[in-house]
Amino acid sequence: MKIMIVDDEMAALTKMKVLLSAFGECTLCTGSQQAVQLCAKAIEGGYPFELITIDIHLGQADGNDLLEQINQLEARQRATPAKKLIITASGTKENLVKAYQKGCDGFIVKPVQRDALEQKMLSLGFVKKGAEAPPAAAKP
Repeated sequence: MKIMIVDDEMAALTKMKVLLSAFGECTLCTGSQQAVQLCAKAIEGGYPFELITIDIHLGQADGNDLLEQINQLEARQRATPAKKLIITASGTKENLVKAYQKGCDGFIVKPVQRDALEQKMLSLGFVKKGAEAPPAAAKP
């Protein structure tokens, strides 16, 4: 699985890479313009990202705006949309509502806890590398 982690803080990028590398190959990105370029290149190459984590506060940029830009890019290119997680230290109701309105698939408040992230990943249908997918519920 291809994962892109977008955050302007190197410590946060490193922590997320440690947590997410069990699920797939991680690409680190520090800015919104770079993120859009990497997404476009991945789509054009036929191997789009399957998961993108985005910090809300990206220096001069807004993570919610980046989320919207990536969604628009995927729609224009008719690419399978990546799942998108907003990661932020500012877990206000306003930020949560805005992120979901812009099209995120999940919202996690920093500091990111391994268990919470793994639960979110499972809820999005992702499994760790080498692990089998959870069995489907038995039908009566």
